Amino acid sequence: MDDTARLLVTVLLAAFVIERVVAAVAFFLKTPKSPDHKGKLQLFAIAAVLGALAVWLAHIRILERLNNQVSPWIDYPLSWLVLVAGADRIRDFLGGGGGGGAEAAKPDLPPIQINIIDKDGHLTRDEVQPR
Repeated sequence: MDDTARLLVTVLLAAFVIERVVAAVAFFLKTPKSPDHKGKLQLFAIAAVLGALAVWLAHIRILERLNNQVSPWIDYPLSWLVLVAGADRIRDFLGGGGGGGAEAAKPDLPPIQINIIDKDGHLTRDEVQPR
């Protein structure tokens, strides 16, 4: 597999794992859907540590893939930032994550109106409620 594709898959998998671990910790700590600043800070700290471990252990270096002559002092923090921010995007893609199986509220849809005009010109109107 190409090195760029391997890096992409590694970043996506690491971001997914970080998001799931943070969601599990939030569930077990019973943090509400919108935790206070202290709860948010704790969850971010967990994501930050997991992201740093992933960057260090998996040798995730995004700028090195783009340009071979970049300083690791810039590459590692940027790779960490992309990974931790990517975990938030994965959560948004999955639908919030860690919601405990609660379904999101469905928007109210207006009824569908069906108008039928027969050959004599009589109008028949029917409404169907969406499910």
